[in-house]
Amino acid sequence: MPPRKPLSLLASSFAACIALAAQLSAATYEQNFDGFADGTIDLGDGSVMAGTANVVGEKLELTRDGIAGGFASFSIPALADSALGWTATFDLTISDGPGDGEPADGLSLNYGDAPLGELGSAEEGMAGVAGVSENISFEIDTWMNIDAEQGVNLAEKVGGVDTNLAFTNGSILADGTSVSGEVVMEFHPAAGLSFSTTGLLTNADFAGVATAFAGNDDYNFIFSARVGGANETVLIDNLRIITGSPDTDGDELPDAWELIYDLDPDDNGLNPNNNGVPGDPDMGADGDPDMDTLTNEQEFALGTFPNNPDTDMDGLNDNVEDGGGTYVSPMMTGTNPRIADTDGDLYLDGVEDNTGSYTDEDNTGTDPNNADSDADGLPDGSEIGVGRDPNVPDAPAPSSRYVQDFDGYPDGATVLGDGTTIGSNNGIAQVIDGALRLTSTATGSTRASFRIPALPGSSTGWTATFDMTLTDAVGGNPPADGFSFNYGAIPDLVTNDFAPDGHGAAEAGHGTGNEISFVIDTWENGNADNQSGVSILQSGGVLPDGRVDGEVLPNDGSLTVPVEIQWNPTDATFITTGLTTDANFENLPHTFVGDDSYSWVFSARTGGATEDLIIDNLEIRIGTGVEDFRILSIEKTVVPGEGGSPDTISVTVTWVSQEGSSYGVYAAPDLPTDIFEWEELDDSVPGVVGAEQTSFTETGIPIDTERRFYQVRDTTSG
Repeated sequence: MPPRKPLSLLASSFAACIALAAQLSAATYEQNFDGFADGTIDLGDGSVMAGTANVVGEKLELTRDGIAGGFASFSIPALADSALGWTATFDLTISDGPGDGEPADGLSLNYGDAPLGELGSAEEGMAGVAGVSENISFEIDTWMNIDAEQGVNLAEKVGGVDTNLAFTNGSILADGTSVSGEVVMEFHPAAGLSFSTTGLLTNADFAGVATAFAGNDDYNFIFSARVGGANETVLIDNLRIITGSPDTDGDELPDAWELIYDLDPDDNGLNPNNNGVPGDPDMGADGDPDMDTLTNEQEFALGTFPNNPDTDMDGLNDNVEDGGGTYVSPMMTGTNPRIADTDGDLYLDGVEDNTGSYTDEDNTGTDPNNADSDADGLPDGSEIGVGRDPNVPDAPAPSSRYVQDFDGYPDGATVLGDGTTIGSNNGIAQVIDGALRLTSTATGSTRASFRIPALPGSSTGWTATFDMTLTDAVGGNPPADGFSFNYGAIPDLVTNDFAPDGHGAAEAGHGTGNEISFVIDTWENGNADNQSGVSILQSGGVLPDGRVDGEVLPNDGSLTVPVEIQWNPTDATFITTGLTTDANFENLPHTFVGDDSYSWVFSARTGGATEDLIIDNLEIRIGTGVEDFRILSIEKTVVPGEGGSPDTISVTVTWVSQEGSSYGVYAAPDLPTDIFEWEELDDSVPGVVGAEQTSFTETGIPIDTERRFYQVRDTTSG
């Protein structure tokens, strides 16, 4: 079977298949940091460490998670023949620990006229650094998961003017995780700049990018990194820089490239080399040492590896990944041989065989060039995660109920395939750890929303319940700003729009002027002029008796609470349980008029002060006549034994139910304190069609059973 995700595990297998040549030259710098004690800042090889840079665990540590506000650099002095070109390779690990905010800020490798010891601008290369006028930078930007600038980038600084040359936006690593991979960076005056990475969530894949920069043998190489208020550990290992691009054996393969991939720069595969030994056919332009049917010359042009038949480790050999963007056959897949997941659907190209028939996660049947093979609005990876066939379109059907627990979706998902819309101005709103994150403690100036489409019958009344977690980061500003849950004439999402017709006005409601809003306002704890609190707003105005001022979330605190909201044409209810100041509004009269075309939206924001807002286990039920979900009766019947068998007991449990829902029935001899101690009798009892109650009967209970407890759970959302 071909390999599958997670991609972050590919780095170890990738690194194992690269054999760097042992041959060195005068224009080579090589450092694996082995043998140096922790804390070492002088390697004795002319290099210079500055800022927070030091050796830790026989690796170069540039920044460390949990220690904010630091710049670091590692400078390698000028190498001969660098003006002719150079290739740098190294292993990279970036780690973000839990609880210290989103990963940030990033790093770069720079080549230019900056002096040894210059700290640089980290993920922005040498931009804004006085005295540096000529520079090229290879940048990995981890700041703000994710914003418009985050990702991988190539830039040049020529005549003091900094210009971006190539850029791919995307998250590098998720909060609280670690990524590792191999990095290859190249400069050649004629061929331009090339930059590739493996193992990151968003990888660099740039080849032959034109640049106006001119090299100089006096230029230095400088790694630059930093952390701000949010933090990460950046480790560099097995660094190698080979300068010059001569072609000693005349096979049109640069010596530096041949050395990196274990080819002999003195052997063109045709003629005797400089030692008089017959040539090895695999060493020349027409050689194929990895036996993938691509010649070394072709691999050089494609940017693939001549000593690895599957450069991106996606389960497909390089020769079948033609890069055309269209799957023709297993021998012409259309995928990129340098990207393991060409379409970004979170599944490797090698498991997407384009048959249209889903077997399992190793044979998905999906198109490796199309993230949504069945065009139903939900990416293939998310469909598989929630148990849907990614090859069969599943349009959300009209329903009198909306249920979403966000389970099964991969981290970073913003499309749920149920008609909803997740949006934010900076990419913060997304599924994380099986819940919906709308705002983050690590990122200010966020506007975010989650829209739920109209449900038939909403004008007659509805009930919404969900779990909410609010967290304020320790040591930061007070929690802010808050959010609202709104019902009304909510427009479609307008991307990056801060006005009311975009992501809404958060703790001020949605702001269209035609909605009812249930508000949790965390802004300015303790400020008498702008007090935080909870409220119900009707088209912008607070309902009579519909606001309570007070601290909602303590500074540096975290609270997880249930929320219940009810609306019908005459009154509204808003209840929270566990906030410092709770909503406890029951049956407040209002004049807002509902409509079956109206939808719901969570609207949230952060300003300079920040907070995490997590929503989970959301349910919206239409109607006002359904009783609260509860057990109505438990009836015991003695069943006489037959043929000498002892008598037994049967027990019928009846509960309030709803058509279209499913329920689980559980039992125990004593009242358990742990949910997992209950015995499952049936976890998928359907609600009775056309009735508001359902029953389940357990039979065969021993006659001498003294007592038995029963529990019923709503299992509709899994």
